[in-house]
Amino acid sequence: MSSKNKKYDQRTYMQKIRLDSGGKRIRKKPVKPCQDCKETNDCIKLFSNKINRLEEIVGNFRKNIPKKTNEISLFRAKFTLNSVPCELEYDLSRFTLESLQKLADFTTQNCNNKNDPSSSKKN
Repeated sequence: MSSKNKKYDQRTYMQKIRLDSGGKRIRKKPVKPCQDCKETNDCIKLFSNKINRLEEIVGNFRKNIPKKTNEISLFRAKFTLNSVPCELEYDLSRFTLESLQKLADFTTQNCNNKNDPSSSKKN
């Protein structure tokens, strides 16, 4: 078998060269995307912008942590014991959930008893 009889299935690559441009190759213009591709690209850009904004907010969150206010977690109780006025102050942030529930129950029962006209003495 001689090399002349072999058939090659390779496709030949042809490159266009303009002779008047000094041997430079001709560049093809990029294909214009269809309307669906444009909408998809717009959606991807919008989504990327939203994700970048979220990442920026999360990154800056550590720097912009609101300062803790102690007044919200303080509970002040005023009462009289043997005709002596007393005042207590509790830091509720250190209470357990059960202790907070007991305090809420006691406080609401005490307030309801003071405001309930049926519990007052009748003449």
